[in-house]
Amino acid sequence: DGGERTGGGSTPDGEYGFNGGIHAAEHGIISLFPFHLLCDRADVGGISTPYHPHTDAPAVFVYDGYPGGVGLTRRGHERIEELMARTARLIDGCDCEGGCPACVQSPHCGNANDPLAKAPAVRLLEALTPDG
Repeated sequence: DGGERTGGGSTPDGEYGFNGGIHAAEHGIISLFPFHLLCDRADVGGISTPYHPHTDAPAVFVYDGYPGGVGLTRRGHERIEELMARTARLIDGCDCEGGCPACVQSPHCGNANDPLAKAPAVRLLEALTPDG
């Protein structure tokens, strides 16, 4: 039915497709912050939601992990299109089936990496980048 869960907290396109996609995209973006901004993955956090009342739309928030911030997410925002494009390539190029620590699973996830969906994440990230 497309909504059945697969191993590792991942789901195919289906009931959790978009939710898993936006969540996987959030994790992927955060995982690439250290390569762009010389920080540790734990220096930034994030939250994703298919609906946020302040945006009246889906939203991904990536934030500095330090009270008051140290400018990491500001610098990340300046390079967001590059981050999203590289994240799409990272996820799409990973040989795992449903998500792994190398692409979308996070050791810091408060939702136990559930749900995660690679294909919807790639489609979302590509749709949000100019060359996607």
